[in-house]
Amino acid sequence: MNVDEMKDVREFRARAPKPDRARLAEGRDRLSSAAGRGRGRRLRADWRLTAVGAAAALTAVAVLASGLGGGGHGGAERTVPAGTVPGSVQEMLERAASTVERADPPPTPHAGQWIYEKKLSASPSIWPESAAPQPEPEPKPREHWTRYADPRFENGKEGDDRSMRERLRFLDELPDDPAAVLKKVRAYYPSGKGNPEPEGEHDMRALSVLFESQPIPPQALAKLYRALAAVPGAEVTDHLVRDLAGRDALAVGHDEKGQKVRREILIDPHTYQYLGDRWLVVKDYKDTFPGAADTPGRPWKAGDLMFQNALLDTGVVDHEGDRP
Repeated sequence: MNVDEMKDVREFRARAPKPDRARLAEGRDRLSSAAGRGRGRRLRADWRLTAVGAAAALTAVAVLASGLGGGGHGGAERTVPAGTVPGSVQEMLERAASTVERADPPPTPHAGQWIYEKKLSASPSIWPESAAPQPEPEPKPREHWTRYADPRFENGKEGDDRSMRERLRFLDELPDDPAAVLKKVRAYYPSGKGNPEPEGEHDMRALSVLFESQPIPPQALAKLYRALAAVPGAEVTDHLVRDLAGRDALAVGHDEKGQKVRREILIDPHTYQYLGDRWLVVKDYKDTFPGAADTPGRPWKAGDLMFQNALLDTGVVDHEGDRP
């Protein structure tokens, strides 16, 4: 792979930090372990680099690796005072699916076009145990352009990375049955060999990538919502939350025995469109990094937001640098 190709690959993964993958690998696994996922690397890192939430995780790992301070918001969850969510997660997501599947389909991209995205992402600072938390700057929107059809991510040599064209084709072929959808999603984004994980955790990781596919057809989005309702332990927070952009949101995650961090999909409570995702700490604990005595522990409290991502705008454009 030449210099120009490497530059393009970094742009494809613009939400990930710049350090090379060998430098990040150990820190990435330590972070996964510290977050209560201490069963080894899961869902191979190649495809996880395309996920917004995972990219935010890598940002935090880069901070640990470099010893520099981080940015973003890691404060306690802010809720909407008068925002009770009625019904079960199954009822809410069926309303969401029934609503979005009636929407007009977006234009179908073609080879040569680009997917434009404008997003907010935030990850917490890492500080020594003896130091007080430092103020974190307001996150700034970032724009990103991805080739719709990128042959380098369609040649089977990039692990589980997929081009947007491949992901949309996969979504277009999903079955109607939610259980069958989850089975196909798990196979499309498999766990690492020798590192089994609970189905709920696997489902949430894989679905979080597919929810980022743009422009996602209404029928496919409806199928993903119904599949999300079928994730083992799936539940909706009983009140509206605020996403990173300050918008009201429904938060759907899954509950699991011994869980310390809960990955949540955020959905607009009126249009039921996908808004982004976040990682919410649900149990007090402290990060530890075995074999890294020079890396300080980081205390977490239930209600802390570990990573947040908000999709602000998206569209199909003809050239890199164009905006919808």
